[in-house]
Amino acid sequence: MTADSADIRDPRPHWAVRMNWRNRSIFFAMLAGIVGIQLHDVQAPPIAWLLLVLQFLVYPHLVYWRAQRHAHPRRAEVQNMVLDGFCFGIWFVGLGFPLWICFILFTGVCMNLSVFMGRTGLAYLAGTIAAGILAGAAWFWPLAWRPDTSLPVSLLCMLALTAFLAVFAHDGYRRSRGLYESRTQMRRQLDEIRELQSRLHDLALRDPLTGLFNRRHLHHALAASLAECQRTGQPLAVLMIDIDHFKQVNDTHGHPAGDAMLQALAQLLQAHCRTGDLTTRMGGEEFLMVLENTGLELACERAQTLRAAFEALEVVHGATALRATLSCGLAAFPGHGDEAPALIQAADQALYAAKVAGRNRIAVPTPALQAG
Repeated sequence: MTADSADIRDPRPHWAVRMNWRNRSIFFAMLAGIVGIQLHDVQAPPIAWLLLVLQFLVYPHLVYWRAQRHAHPRRAEVQNMVLDGFCFGIWFVGLGFPLWICFILFTGVCMNLSVFMGRTGLAYLAGTIAAGILAGAAWFWPLAWRPDTSLPVSLLCMLALTAFLAVFAHDGYRRSRGLYESRTQMRRQLDEIRELQSRLHDLALRDPLTGLFNRRHLHHALAASLAECQRTGQPLAVLMIDIDHFKQVNDTHGHPAGDAMLQALAQLLQAHCRTGDLTTRMGGEEFLMVLENTGLELACERAQTLRAAFEALEVVHGATALRATLSCGLAAFPGHGDEAPALIQAADQALYAAKVAGRNRIAVPTPALQAG
């Protein structure tokens, strides 16, 4: 969207139109007093006083009215600033080039055009003031040369210029402060969006019941762990876990009781995790642990510890105390596979063997299982 199209949609006057109308209303009134003293000092004719009223008291409201109703207010306001320069060029000639008055008029237009148009504004400034001087020269020929001003005029010029610069600087400060606050708010909102995205991403990778990572996260994480193990030569073990006779728990005590048991097992697995381990819920009552830097023998010891801890665990749900056992299937890198699917399949086959052998036990793949 361009600035001009934004102007068309916004019913309020453009901020530049409002700001310059306020500045013209105030400072042109001050200039009217300054130029009035100068006209009095040089005993100017009545027509000069009429032009003074039109230029410094009526003109600010006319150009504001024009820009306010223009299809492109910002563009119209730039044209108004160019017109300011042209009119001031005529006043330069008509007043006889008084240095202080010319300086303050030139500075005001210079700052406005530079702020709104950059270096291009300086070219417009030179052209418009030059055009105004030429128009004034044609009107007031032969030219008068009165560069000096009285002390009151000089002091008022200094005061008006100081006030103009202070107000202009304050406007710049307010806009820069507003921009800073807007950017700060945008950064805060972006941080909140990133945090929300991170939370949503994390939620997408976690099981909502147990809070453990899910199968989707497992495949990426296990592949990355295996790649690191291949690079460093460290072992890795995969432990597939399943609650024995879990269907009976649901059928006898209801699904909320089964959920409580799943959550209890998840908390137990988390409690036995070391740094670098990964615990996931594969689905239903099936869980999987990835044990980094763990060989098959140590993995069997840890699996037996988990099995015994769960067997001794009492899960309280309402007025019911539940107990169950679990079966585990183990597979290790590199002996049982060097890729994630192969290791998971080997651990799943070992888990099936543990179930067939009577449950509540640990099993590892045998040559016969792997061949099957």
